[in-house]
Amino acid sequence: MNEKIGLLYRVSSKIQETDGNSLDVQKEMGRRISKKLGVEFIEFDEGVQSSFNIEVNLRPKLIELLDEIQKKNGIRKVWVFNTDRLGRTSQSWYSILKVFLDYGVQIYIGEDFKKPYDLTNSVDKLVIGVLSLISQYDNELRRLRSVLGKRNSLKNGNTYIGSIIPFGYKVDSKKLFENKKESGYVREIFKMYDEGKSTMNIKMYLDKQLDIKPRRTKFGWNLGTIQKMVRSTIYIGKQEWTWKEKLPNGEEIVVEKIEIITPKIVDYDLWKRVNDRIDLRVRNTRSKKNNKSLLKGLLKCNKCGLILEDRYRETNHYYGRCKEYKWKYNGRKFDTGKCDISRSLRIEETDKKVLDIVIELVRNSSKLREEYKIKNLSSKWEDEKKVKKNISRIKKYLREKKKEQNKIENEIVQIEFDIRTDKITPSLGKKLKIKFQETIEHLNIEVKRLETDLKLITNSKGWINWLEKMGKGLDNIKNSSFKIKRDFLYKNLQEIGVVYDDDMKSHRLDILFKYPIVGDIFQYDVSMEKDETGFKKYNITDGVTNKIIEIPLVNYRKKQNEKSREKLNSIIIEMKEEKGYSLQMICNELNELMLYTPTKKKWDKPKLSSYYKTIKMSTVKK
Repeated sequence: MNEKIGLLYRVSSKIQETDGNSLDVQKEMGRRISKKLGVEFIEFDEGVQSSFNIEVNLRPKLIELLDEIQKKNGIRKVWVFNTDRLGRTSQSWYSILKVFLDYGVQIYIGEDFKKPYDLTNSVDKLVIGVLSLISQYDNELRRLRSVLGKRNSLKNGNTYIGSIIPFGYKVDSKKLFENKKESGYVREIFKMYDEGKSTMNIKMYLDKQLDIKPRRTKFGWNLGTIQKMVRSTIYIGKQEWTWKEKLPNGEEIVVEKIEIITPKIVDYDLWKRVNDRIDLRVRNTRSKKNNKSLLKGLLKCNKCGLILEDRYRETNHYYGRCKEYKWKYNGRKFDTGKCDISRSLRIEETDKKVLDIVIELVRNSSKLREEYKIKNLSSKWEDEKKVKKNISRIKKYLREKKKEQNKIENEIVQIEFDIRTDKITPSLGKKLKIKFQETIEHLNIEVKRLETDLKLITNSKGWINWLEKMGKGLDNIKNSSFKIKRDFLYKNLQEIGVVYDDDMKSHRLDILFKYPIVGDIFQYDVSMEKDETGFKKYNITDGVTNKIIEIPLVNYRKKQNEKSREKLNSIIIEMKEEKGYSLQMICNELNELMLYTPTKKKWDKPKLSSYYKTIKMSTVKK
């Protein structure tokens, strides 16, 4: 019989893989002991096994070892680096000990190969039991020292809790400080999310930045990392460290909480808007639709605070009433019983009216017009030398972009040639053409922008009609794509409060803008002095951030004309009274003939029964 020894390896954390207890060190030592004993070895490598997953049923490699021991002529010797590799709790240890005792297993620990521990010997059994408890105690003590060290460090005013440094920060003397290079990107992430950009849009933006990189990987930003970042409170200046411990019954209790004040990078209002929007998107994943509504995520009940979801029915598209929602939202239940939104807002009419109002207010805003002018035409008032320099720079970029355009167009021609001469497959050629075409489209936009900038700078009269140009841009929004309309609304609006007035039979919408542009005032300076550009000085007084509008309730039910109704009635009476059809048979027949209800809905038994009674009553009255 060939005697065998089982070599059990395990480390409890990634850090231990690089210290003196690493798996490689254990393997080298175990094989050396096997060679000295002159027996074959079988290795059981548990790898990085968390010290929390210590029960036997959570350790498949240990179960394999115990299975080999219980086989006929199985393993009768076991080597471990330390007694805690077998088990750290009494429950785990005793279940292993029982198997070892039943099969007379000898245990070798560490470098000692001359005298194994004989578990049939009472003294050895006591010694190994004590060693195991000491090892368990030592590990627990080490963990507690680490926890207490972190706790005391935080209580002494330090703000870095260890592990990976959060993006946007740097560490000095155990304290977090704003990383100026990264914090700008953090704010941009929140801004993009607030403007309605998706996590994928943000990822693509970050992947293009060469001066930053994610903490954990070299292969681009992870979508989960970005989502976790915008959820984190660390960017609004607070973080919480929690000390948790497990009770013997498995329950977890909180021993202590410490609030950590961190350097603030993002404004709280922006953080709140972003997180409210994420909460809404989480809800929306429960029932995805192909239908689109511009105001989805912006409409909110003024009484209960619930975001009004869009609803698409066969003959009605509307923003749902509060009482339609039964689920939890944002971690708390909404009391919709007191809400008075008893009638719904029609999607198409509401979207159109709000979009028209917002476009008009933005057009009339002195503040936004001035921002537009400064952003697009500031170069008009620069000195002549700087203007010439800008013209030269733009012309240079324009030449480069056009040269790049020509090169890519030539590449597309070459691809066509390579496909025809069988140098590349049509499939590969198609993919390459799509990629190059996307690049050309991007270049076209860039060239158009540069040409516009050049025209504005070189044309001395270009600034005169800036307001007209802005007005045309706003007018184009009405005829633009759904995405452009929605982006425009999200860029300018924070939320829309909704109240229903039952007496007036109308909804009151309180439109809250992100900027104080409603009723802002443009006034020339009373001194009538001119600025350095030769224009009269002026001031712009901020307006308010909200605008209230009324949307009257309209009954949009499309009723049949009298002739069609009489025809429908006669068919129903004939089927019911002359042919003796059942209600279900009549429903099936009418739906098949597309003779729907007066409100254009399909027939069912309750509808037909009620309608038939109405017909009979009107017949009797006549």
